Amino acid sequence: MIGKNEAENMVIDRVDTENLRNHMYAVSAIMEELAKELDADIELWRRVGLLHDIDYEETKDNPKEHAKRSAEILEDKLPQKGLKAIKAHNHQHLDTKPKNNLDHALIAADAVSGLIVATALVMPNQKLKEARTESILKKFDDTSFAKNIDRNRILNCKKIGLEKKEFIETSLKALQKIDKKLGL
Repeated sequence: MIGKNEAENMVIDRVDTENLRNHMYAVSAIMEELAKELDADIELWRRVGLLHDIDYEETKDNPKEHAKRSAEILEDKLPQKGLKAIKAHNHQHLDTKPKNNLDHALIAADAVSGLIVATALVMPNQKLKEARTESILKKFDDTSFAKNIDRNRILNCKKIGLEKKEFIETSLKALQKIDKKLGL
């Protein structure tokens, strides 16, 4: 499996957009925290979170290629279950349905990272440290807030045994640990 430094270098080399890189770092941090809670393979979950959108700039105009292309790029760098999870996070366009904790965790982490960052950005000082689980839960229920975030994807947390509040708490804690890296 690809090492931490090589994975981070891939992100720097292949992803030009700072916001996309930050999203990938955020998902990786959430996946790491989830792996710890679920007693899963921390390194695998971290890498899957970091590399899940490695193809996005290349495929953003062709959703039927997104994640499939990532799996091709990462073929010799991640085990098959990691590649499958990456494809499953775009299951609505690909024929790879989410089936296990890794798949469902990536789908949920991918979506919740955006909701947490959007919530932090409306805090008085636009900082993750100011965000609270209760605020994020309110924003979850306010469908006019961050309209592009599919709340049903976040609810995949239930398929890994976590209630929405617990999942959001875990995810927020993960992002607060890397707030400086995210510039928040």
